[in-house]
Amino acid sequence: MFNLNVIDLFNASLFALVTGLKMILIGRNLSPFVRRTATVLNILNVEYEQRTLSTAEDQLEIRASNPIGRVPSLILPNGEALIDSNAIIDYVIDEYDTNRQLLAISGSERRAVLQTTMLAHGIMEKGVAISYEQNRRPKEKIYPEWLSYLEEQLARGIASLEGLALNSSNWLHGDKITLADITTVCAIDYLDVRMPSFIQNKSVQALLTLSKKANAIDTIGSSKPSN
Repeated sequence: MFNLNVIDLFNASLFALVTGLKMILIGRNLSPFVRRTATVLNILNVEYEQRTLSTAEDQLEIRASNPIGRVPSLILPNGEALIDSNAIIDYVIDEYDTNRQLLAISGSERRAVLQTTMLAHGIMEKGVAISYEQNRRPKEKIYPEWLSYLEEQLARGIASLEGLALNSSNWLHGDKITLADITTVCAIDYLDVRMPSFIQNKSVQALLTLSKKANAIDTIGSSKPSN
């Protein structure tokens, strides 16, 4: 967690007080890390305000809650700012998922869901790294070998997730949506926006089916970024 400075603390707390909101989510849903956080909040029916700040254009405002300038951040009513989607989601589940639907408290079920979640999270990281390499670095400075390495990592991760999806019955870990499904769908949808040709060239029908089914649920589909 990270504490805002006095001015930012006052502004964040005043904003929450005036609007009657419990928390403020920083970041756009185009970021799969922001979207997975928003989706967890939506599924658990947590009231929040979202400020759709871009890491490319709104660094000054973003650094008020995260000195590294990354998203998401979640500002609590007292001005405390939580950073990183994993830490934020851990807090939200602990506070609001009373039935522990999204992630079991302990045991093999928890480990299985976390394993899949972190695999999908790694795919997000590789997808974002590839997007940055292709879109933010000058073309003459792109390192082809490094880009190929990232793409190989991404392909292996997707193949592993596809195998899991093929062998699942309803959702990835049983008959209920878990954090693994949320993170996987956010990863696939991000790649479909940023790297559509990559997705189209891979055999990921089971993952695309999972995405379609999940996005038909309003608490998930409402945060889906557009192509």
